[in-house]
Amino acid sequence: MLIVVFLMPRPLFAGDISAEYYDLREKEIRQFTFDLFTAGEYYRAITESKRYTSLFPGGPYAGEMFKLIGDAYLMSHEWAEAIAAYDEFLMQFPASPLANAATFHKAICLVKQGNAAEAERLFQLILSGANPEKKGDAARWEILLLIRQNRFEEAEKLLREQMIRQEIDQEASLFEEILANKKSVTYKSPETAGVLSAILPGSGQVYNERYKDGVYSFLLNALFILGAYKAFDSDNYGLGGALALFEIGWYTGSIYGAVGGAHKYNRKIDEDHFRSGLTRLNLRDSEIGRPGGVSVIFSYPF
Repeated sequence: MLIVVFLMPRPLFAGDISAEYYDLREKEIRQFTFDLFTAGEYYRAITESKRYTSLFPGGPYAGEMFKLIGDAYLMSHEWAEAIAAYDEFLMQFPASPLANAATFHKAICLVKQGNAAEAERLFQLILSGANPEKKGDAARWEILLLIRQNRFEEAEKLLREQMIRQEIDQEASLFEEILANKKSVTYKSPETAGVLSAILPGSGQVYNERYKDGVYSFLLNALFILGAYKAFDSDNYGLGGALALFEIGWYTGSIYGAVGGAHKYNRKIDEDHFRSGLTRLNLRDSEIGRPGGVSVIFSYPF
């Protein structure tokens, strides 16, 4: 009996030490991960986050660690990896208070990938939910995306909706100004640019306000035409035929270049207005979160 009495406390004491060590180790890895993230060591933070979720799958901060993986990929501009990480987080922790933030940042990644339709769906999902986090930013991004795509009626409809109006009330007049400015934009016609270059090589580029390209195109086409004419006039049909073939290539390229230049000009207008809207609405920067109590700001590369 005496042996039993003296030995009984030992397993309990060992268990207490084991639990205390477990807690200390969990806190140590979590804090180290936060420190790496705050210091901009995003790939190392991803490694430590994955180590945490592997060692402590039921830990109190497992959800935060899963989300931090997505945040770290976002900060590294790894859009596809960030989307996959946010999907994993949302699948495992759908009721987390961080779900709206993860959904919002996933939408930003989709915008960067050019998938505006899916990004809009996620912004609308945030707006229709009960969680107030990121609702205001989601409304602003949704409207700006519609303006960028020249879907003016849809943007105006959103601005009139009471639910949306509550989120952007202070910026309503600014949105109306941005909308009016975009409506007044004059685009270049790809068809006109192509026809002009077909009539006179280089004139399509001048129409697109690419004056140097227009001069180069005109001179090169003129030189090939002149060279081919001189070669044929000198009965040098081989050289004349080769120069004529080169001229056909330059001439065709000039037309395609003018058409592509008009499309590029129009895309630049859309992107410039979009970036201007982000800046005027203070949406170029976003707080990713407060790992370890420190605010980390992400600047969108638009």
